[in-house]
Amino acid sequence: MSGFVKNWNKTDNRGIGEKVRDTVKPQGPLRPRLESASNRLQGQIQKMDTMLAKMREKDSTLFRKIVDAMQKHDVDAGKILSNELAEVRKVTKLLSHTRMALEQVHLRLSTIHDVGDAVVALAPAVGALKTVKTGLVKFMPEAENEIGDMSNILGNLLVDTLQGGNFSFQNDVSSEEVEKILQEASAVAEKNVDSRLPPVPGAEELPRYT
Repeated sequence: MSGFVKNWNKTDNRGIGEKVRDTVKPQGPLRPRLESASNRLQGQIQKMDTMLAKMREKDSTLFRKIVDAMQKHDVDAGKILSNELAEVRKVTKLLSHTRMALEQVHLRLSTIHDVGDAVVALAPAVGALKTVKTGLVKFMPEAENEIGDMSNILGNLLVDTLQGGNFSFQNDVSSEEVEKILQEASAVAEKNVDSRLPPVPGAEELPRYT
């Protein structure tokens, strides 16, 4: 920690606002660690894009089969395929939600230039990662582990950032308050993602059989 403090601390004859802006500079230890986390995050986003493309292809294939079943008046096959298509679209929505949440975290990391930015960006980023990773266990277990690792990395960066300054954030903010901030940030991230996603067709939009 001493090396971290040596690289990040500045002179002490400034007010708290100046310390928040100027104590930490991007060329210090924060920058390479942020870039590493950002690169890993971008890799996961690309994997999500690949999986989403496969899910959309599967969606199209199933829909064509449903149309074919309708033309053949095969009601039972049509219902089975319709149920399968509904499940595919549920998974697609989950993956799209997760992909967009990861993109939001990636954008937050790109805005960090000093300690003030780090505190503002890292806390909700950690919260968002913790939120989205739990939904990936069934579909992308390897991504769930990777995102968990990135969450830990960013959490450690946040702790180091708070400890690196000459101001006592840790003494002023209780663990309960920090957890509340993370939960609120995660909720806002989920709301924003939902508002940007196209609506997923419900059961009433799937073919009906009489």
